[in-house]
Amino acid sequence: MKYFTRMGLFLATLFCAFQLLAQQAEPVDAKALVADQVIMKEVKSNTEIMKNLSYLCDMIGPRLTGSDRLKQANDWTAAKMKAYGLENVRLEPYEIPIGWERGSASARFIEPANGRPILVASAGWVPGTKGKIECDVVIFKASKREDLAQYKGKLKNAVILRSEPRPIAPVNTVSPNPGERPTGGFPRGQFKKGEKGEGQPGAKGENKGEAKGEQPKQGGLRGGFFDSGFQQELREFLKTEGVAATLTDSAKPHGLLVTTGSWRGKERASEQDSITQLFVAHEHYAQLWRMASRPAPAKTRIELEVSNKFIPGPVTVFNTVGEIVGSEKPDEFVVLGAHLDSWDLAQGATDNGTGSCVTLEAARAIIKSGIKPKRTIRFVLFTGEEQGLHGSKAYCERHKSELVKTSMAVVHDTGTGKVLGFGLQGREVLKPLFEKELLSLKEIGFKEITTRSMGGTDHLPFESAGVPGFACNQDMVEYRFTHHTQSDTLDKAIEADLVQGAQVMAVTAMRVANLPQLLSREKKEVAGIRKEGEKKKEGEKKD
Repeated sequence: MKYFTRMGLFLATLFCAFQLLAQQAEPVDAKALVADQVIMKEVKSNTEIMKNLSYLCDMIGPRLTGSDRLKQANDWTAAKMKAYGLENVRLEPYEIPIGWERGSASARFIEPANGRPILVASAGWVPGTKGKIECDVVIFKASKREDLAQYKGKLKNAVILRSEPRPIAPVNTVSPNPGERPTGGFPRGQFKKGEKGEGQPGAKGENKGEAKGEQPKQGGLRGGFFDSGFQQELREFLKTEGVAATLTDSAKPHGLLVTTGSWRGKERASEQDSITQLFVAHEHYAQLWRMASRPAPAKTRIELEVSNKFIPGPVTVFNTVGEIVGSEKPDEFVVLGAHLDSWDLAQGATDNGTGSCVTLEAARAIIKSGIKPKRTIRFVLFTGEEQGLHGSKAYCERHKSELVKTSMAVVHDTGTGKVLGFGLQGREVLKPLFEKELLSLKEIGFKEITTRSMGGTDHLPFESAGVPGFACNQDMVEYRFTHHTQSDTLDKAIEADLVQGAQVMAVTAMRVANLPQLLSREKKEVAGIRKEGEKKKEGEKKD
């Protein structure tokens, strides 16, 4: 009976492959189509995604960079890779300058004495309040040096609000395009199609550089409080004036809180800043703004207590790495990955336990299929992503000599939704190649190869190093609610969509690993800009 079952599966797989073959006007690799079907069927029939994600979320929990739980997750994922049959499994270390642990955070109105508690969450890598304090709430509007004088001597022990409450779209707002981020629900309005929301507190891409591959700036909340230039001067002013805390609208509906943040530079002091930074539930932030906007002599005062802890550094952090060694070109690589670290208000399920478990599943399915790639496929679970892509940068530095032989890096990092396509970061020359090679994925909902760029996750350091680096363009589902919030929990995961994601990742990795040559590094738009610049210089010389 088992023989006939296996034979039936083989014939069904062969039938699917030849159906695809018959649809094509140009010759395609029938053997590769069969391999695609075998791998996709393995994921669908024997997936371990939810089993792994459940353990990661429920048994290990949130995985803040530098924490013991992240190290536990490193060890567990390495053990999984070994159990699945990956080779050269190891933890690759790098250092962060200082660790941080979240404590409790509470606030309540004391004037007006309405008894109302205020929902708050601390940003990462900021100090607490050194006990319970009472503070005036002050609206603070300053965008340049000249604006600071009006506040001199008026901010002692104050908490400041630096911007009006954000506009929030209703929770039932639906995007007209399944692959487009829903409007609202994030600070600073809407996400654009295919972007990851760089520079927005609480958004994917916070502190992580732009789509073009710029290095992210260190130092707190980009576009918020602690940035370069004027922001450095502002920080010193607030510190000198004795400000107790800065408050930011979480900009999400129904009491959702966000968190984000990072250490500053390479400092290893026990406390990097003297000012607490808190995200406030949108509804409560809006009330604080209304109360603080009343004319004198009305006052708005709150009681605040935050307890955070810095861990003296340097702190050693690890990426988890394992390989399926290539049969013909073992010293050439395709990198498949996700980030294992998470924020700590919930379980880190959709950001990015989902991507981590999809990556593990892709590895399992390829090995189980028995089909060997020609190049080595290296599976990497990066860490330190949430604080600025530190793990992927450390990987690129450690493996600098191998990057010239790395064909591609692809990461899965936008929650639980289906993978709808890839944006090729302007690499126009690769579009027809990917459209041909990823034909099999159309039957599972993979729709579009574009040249769009995406920022905010671990493909960017590869792009900066010249390696084609891509992030999956996913259906956003409830990502605007789960992302960096206390709602990022296991129950939000959609198994069928994660199965599809693992199928896409596995087939893509195998196809690129088996190409005759490494992927081209060429970007037509870059070449065009260079030619225009050269022409301009030539014209200047002639003049």
